[in-house]
Amino acid sequence: MLRTESAVPRILHQIVGPNTNELIDKCLASWQALQSLGFTITIWDDGSITRFLSENYLFALEAFEKARNHGEASDIARYLLVYHTGGFYMDWDIELLNMEQFVALITKTDSGFLLQDPANMTLASEAFSACRQEPYLLDLVNDIVQLYNTGQRDAMGTPQYSGPFRMRDSLINSSTRQMLIPIKDAFLYDYTEIRSMPQRPDQRPMIHYWLHTWL
Repeated sequence: MLRTESAVPRILHQIVGPNTNELIDKCLASWQALQSLGFTITIWDDGSITRFLSENYLFALEAFEKARNHGEASDIARYLLVYHTGGFYMDWDIELLNMEQFVALITKTDSGFLLQDPANMTLASEAFSACRQEPYLLDLVNDIVQLYNTGQRDAMGTPQYSGPFRMRDSLINSSTRQMLIPIKDAFLYDYTEIRSMPQRPDQRPMIHYWLHTWL
């Protein structure tokens, strides 16, 4: 069995919507292999997230329930889920390709990781890890809730309000123990390549298909 030492708990959080497809099912199934490393995989839906927020983070519940789309709702949830327990978050359209490469990634980033796009320095909301009570994740949700409460959300798109641009901008006034690594150190393709998928060996831990199911 592959082994790794990390301060990040072996908990994988994934959020699912009501409608899957064959590719999403394949992606979700790929992560079951982590159970051989002692991972617990927790699947969340709107109902279980609502209960979680009601019991633990009531300040964020209204922003979650009144989100304009599933992306905004799941952004708020994912940051707080990982903040609460520590662990990993992966979107449902990310497939685990290479277990050894994944182990190498999480061993190198033993206090968690954030994936950064060198093109605009945004941070990937779809895949990250952190220790329990990572301050940056709570600061991030506080920023999102403030934008909601003050009505500023309405002038923003989802990526700017709760997604990759919000992650980038919130980090300016926060700090993190998570390691920032280039997105292509983790994903086989970046966003500009995913539709053409140029031939290359599967020497990255994951592939993100960017299905945009939240739209």
